[in-house]
Amino acid sequence: MNQHFNFGNFNFKRPGMEPKKAHFISLFLTGLLWLVTDYLFLPAYHLRDAGFVMYVCFLLGVFVFLDTLFSLRITKVNKISAIVLIGVVAAFFVLQFFSSELLNAKRYRDQINIAEVSDFSQEFDAISIDSIPVVDKDTAIRLGEKQIGKQAGLGSQYDVSDTYTLISSGKDLLRISPLEHQDFYKWLQNSSEGIPGYIRVNVRDANDVELVMLENGIIYSPSAYFHQNLFRHVRFTYRTEILSDYSFELDDAGNPFWVISVVEPEIGWFGGLDATAVIVVDPHTGEMVKYVEEEIPSWIDRVQPTEIAWAQIDNWGYYVNGLFNTFFGQKDMLQTTDGYNYVNIDTDTYIFSGLTSVGADQSISGFALINLRTKEASYIKVGGANEYSAMSSAEGQVQHLGYRATFPILLNVGSEATYFVSLKDAEELVKMYSFVNVSDYSIVGVGETVSKAYSDYVKKLAQAGKDTLSQTSSLKEVTGTVSLITTAILDGTSWYYITLENSDQLYLASVELSNELPLTKENDMIKIRFVESENNAVTLEFFDNTQLDFQ
Repeated sequence: MNQHFNFGNFNFKRPGMEPKKAHFISLFLTGLLWLVTDYLFLPAYHLRDAGFVMYVCFLLGVFVFLDTLFSLRITKVNKISAIVLIGVVAAFFVLQFFSSELLNAKRYRDQINIAEVSDFSQEFDAISIDSIPVVDKDTAIRLGEKQIGKQAGLGSQYDVSDTYTLISSGKDLLRISPLEHQDFYKWLQNSSEGIPGYIRVNVRDANDVELVMLENGIIYSPSAYFHQNLFRHVRFTYRTEILSDYSFELDDAGNPFWVISVVEPEIGWFGGLDATAVIVVDPHTGEMVKYVEEEIPSWIDRVQPTEIAWAQIDNWGYYVNGLFNTFFGQKDMLQTTDGYNYVNIDTDTYIFSGLTSVGADQSISGFALINLRTKEASYIKVGGANEYSAMSSAEGQVQHLGYRATFPILLNVGSEATYFVSLKDAEELVKMYSFVNVSDYSIVGVGETVSKAYSDYVKKLAQAGKDTLSQTSSLKEVTGTVSLITTAILDGTSWYYITLENSDQLYLASVELSNELPLTKENDMIKIRFVESENNAVTLEFFDNTQLDFQ
């Protein structure tokens, strides 16, 4: 109803809709906004998701604003709506406070169970030289770009995603990354066939790079639009799940799947997110299966999102003695270093980073190691240099060349905790490799090839009195008669291939390992040491021709 106001000879009519009409139009416009924003932003309909609660507050606020604007009066409906909005906002902040680390420091600290380990070799098996991952993520990206450039027509339609998930596939350690649509128009052209393949990089061999073409294209992906967008496709089936990280993985038969983590708050109402399940999506058919923790297939490498797992490690070190200790004294507090990397142990993917005392600059007290599948975690007590000190030490060996070190990989070299880094030039091309001892980062081995760097490192370990290679139980010593010895040139280095009588194993040795290798011939008696492996071909760590004396 319009209201009239008389001021002298002037008659003013107050504008504004009838309340019922204003309510209807406001509700309609708010509903329309909900449909559009829901389709665009894909919120989880979960009351313990902070984002969803704020989304509800936003829609309530829009309705109150529109209803008041159209009716130009305070009505019972917009008054009640405003009270509900204020109540929900107040409840949100109260629940956030009761879920905070301020009130739940101990629960945040105990959210992850970390076993403290003093023996480094207990967690890390010694690694043979041919098993060292030499391709980091940045290098994998460059290698992948070259592969797509070799296929006529693909480079104009697709880019390579820069995710490059690290996975185990049989005996191989791979980084894989799918192609992705360049833009909306390119997706429109190819939406029926889908993305044709993915890049596969063997991280132990920079020459083993392949663009894998699929028989059935990837229809559902993060780079697709509308109903083919991966998250939209999953969200409209799983409306109430809080979705987190996703990864592109291969099953035991080599078939690609998307794996999406499902997380739930564990502390208070909103706090302490943790992965409780995964949703596995067939990228071609879109079929989906949700697996809770105890049902997750063994081929899935990543269940726990990296950011969530690492936040839990930070809380474990930070709240070691409660909340007040973080302000006063800071006794026994640990914090992670600025970076992290991935390692593969027994076909499982782990994330690791150094742990340092709060306030410490260049040193670490050990490493945190988390299994991204099971969330099993260890604190390995190894004092020494942090990752950035090791990178600087490696760069110092080649400072005249201006090479920059990649973020290290952690290895066990003869029971010695060791950083392995690649050294790159200004064009991001790998030029050299380096091994840096964790406990004494002045012990640095460098070389143009991994074998040369390894040999240099082993030599310097021995010079420093750390010749643990000959003592470690992971090494096997064999004495036998040479039945065949031949040579080949790899990366400019002579490599020898040796077989022994009554043995079907192949032994590989770089010429840098021993001066006696070029002089060795069939029927000579030799003594060798190597890290035991399931592979038929192993790289030697020690070589001695017992009939010669030229070491």
